[in-house]
Amino acid sequence: MSVSVLRPTLHALSLAALAHILWIHTIDTPKSIYHCPLDRSGLKSHWIDENCYWSSSYADAREKFVSLGNVLREQILEAREKSRVLDAVDVKSISYDVSDQRTIVKHGSYTRYMETVKEFKTDEFQTTFPGKDTMDAILITLCIPSRNENKENFNIIHSSGVHGVEGYLGSAIQLRFLHELIIQNEKRLDSQQDTGSTDGELRQVLLIHAVNPHGMRHHRRTNENNVDLNRNALSAEEWKSIRSRDPNFSGYVDLDSILNPFLPVRNGELFSWVRAAGMGGFDGDMTRLKKRDEEVRNTPGERRVVSRQYFMPDLDMPVNYVNDWIAQNLEILKSIPRLTTALLRVGYDGLKRAFVTSQYLKPCGSQYGGGAHEYHINDWENSIYALQHAIEHFAGFFTSSPQRKVFWIDVHTGLGKYGEYSMLSSGRPTNPEAGVNASEPEWVRKLATQLNDALSTDKSGNDGVSKGYEETRGFVNGRELCPLPHCYSVTQEFGTRPGVFVGMCMVVENKGYQAGQREFAFTTSWAFNPRRLSWRRSTLRGGIDLLHAALNV
Repeated sequence: MSVSVLRPTLHALSLAALAHILWIHTIDTPKSIYHCPLDRSGLKSHWIDENCYWSSSYADAREKFVSLGNVLREQILEAREKSRVLDAVDVKSISYDVSDQRTIVKHGSYTRYMETVKEFKTDEFQTTFPGKDTMDAILITLCIPSRNENKENFNIIHSSGVHGVEGYLGSAIQLRFLHELIIQNEKRLDSQQDTGSTDGELRQVLLIHAVNPHGMRHHRRTNENNVDLNRNALSAEEWKSIRSRDPNFSGYVDLDSILNPFLPVRNGELFSWVRAAGMGGFDGDMTRLKKRDEEVRNTPGERRVVSRQYFMPDLDMPVNYVNDWIAQNLEILKSIPRLTTALLRVGYDGLKRAFVTSQYLKPCGSQYGGGAHEYHINDWENSIYALQHAIEHFAGFFTSSPQRKVFWIDVHTGLGKYGEYSMLSSGRPTNPEAGVNASEPEWVRKLATQLNDALSTDKSGNDGVSKGYEETRGFVNGRELCPLPHCYSVTQEFGTRPGVFVGMCMVVENKGYQAGQREFAFTTSWAFNPRRLSWRRSTLRGGIDLLHAALNV
């Protein structure tokens, strides 16, 4: 190609790149400061800006969620005084302190842990001050006009923040749903005529906010014990089976140096795969595990952990910020050849399978599902117990009305096409035509079909998103908390970044966290919570569309 042709081509590419950068950092970037008052008048006049549904921190998200729940309760009380009819006929709320109170859960006692719930009053206004890491739930009873005599009557669970940092989208969807109810109620209350109707069916919607508040607060996917809660809801039989299986059955041990490129020291003791596997009950061939333990002991590179002081330690604060910035970007650069090695060795599918299947022996490792750290041997984390209480006791699902069906939507981000979503059931597509739900009850197959028909396009998932989850267990909306035949659950998975970069960010963040450097959480924020208006608008619309469709099918 001649210089006369090459030069204008380079100029055109440079202008296109510059235009893209300007678009991202000006038009497509949310405002950093916006006014979102939480009183009734402010909710009517100022929340026209969709930025108000989004939060910059866990504390901000919780304050909005609890405040809107209180406003909804206030409206219902006013409607009863004025003898007005609202679509929302009742609302209750509850908060759970799910921080790791080891004296309470020392023996994994569900009964003893639930003693702490007694202090919360479900029929009173909740405090908005987040003194601790709390999972909050609001139960709304709605009167839905009945348009079809043959349609299924079911309650809905909508949960957010199982993977901490992913909870900001789920929180935004829940806030928009609450805000829509509040605005609708205000119009009814301000009207001179009662436009409401008591003719219809009663449906209950349980909104569960920030299942993993620690992860949401610190922009991590895991909780304070480094546990992936979406791998932790196992039955007693599954705990025994999974902990005693070959630790390398998914190729995790083969990729250990890439997934966990740091010295695995816990309580002053070097982690050993052989010892951990023996404690878990594995009695098979340990040759590969012994080899990996020997590699860790003899490889100097793996004995280095992230250090807070890189180039210019003990200087003033601005220089330390520079140090942090250099350190963070060095870790990202160093992860690229490691990731490339993994892709060449096992391919993308093999790497993804090792990631999403998880492991249950190495507490400091990436994708840890729990069961191997103190006070929680083969046991659920507090958030799982709190979820069970919220569903079965607070809402009364499966207990007070055991025959009433339940549809559970659990919101996640990370996999799939940017800004779009797939609906997965236990990691599989929910397209009934594909035959993946052939063993499900008739009402489940019918509901899946109705949802796909009600949405503007088919959101039944795709093989690219669901592939690799075949051996994954412990989903929070799995059979332990969402039992057949009366419960049907889907994971609404929104795409963010390419899967390779998402995995790289998870590895870098966990390495930094294990060395006490929480500022590495910016990588997981970038991977799972993009600060782009286009992404926020698309995902918020998709989330609220599914919730509306579930209420109206």
